[in-house]
Amino acid sequence: MHSDDIKAQLIRQFPAEVVEQKGSMNQMYYSCPTCGRMVSLGMDKCAGCNQILSWKNINQESSPDGKKKAILEFEVLGEFTIGDCRKCPISYIAANGSESSYECPLKMRGSCKIKLV
Repeated sequence: MHSDDIKAQLIRQFPAEVVEQKGSMNQMYYSCPTCGRMVSLGMDKCAGCNQILSWKNINQESSPDGKKKAILEFEVLGEFTIGDCRKCPISYIAANGSESSYECPLKMRGSCKIKLV
């Protein structure tokens, strides 16, 4: 056996995240990150290349509270600080009686979870 083949087999013993993909008819399916072969939900190893599969960040629908984590990336002004709804590009002005205020569509006003990178 060639040393590159042995190395490839060893690398496949470390779990790799399954890839979620959308097919031509908008159906969701999962594939092996190494060879691209379709895999069934929950499989621990790819039948095509023997890659050990990880479902940690993919199989989120089985989380106890039924929620998924979503990440939205956008640009903010240089002087933006976390919690400053006035300068946040996703905030909007809402009427509160005779006054108006900036509101967060994600209901995070006062507990902003935006991370600056």
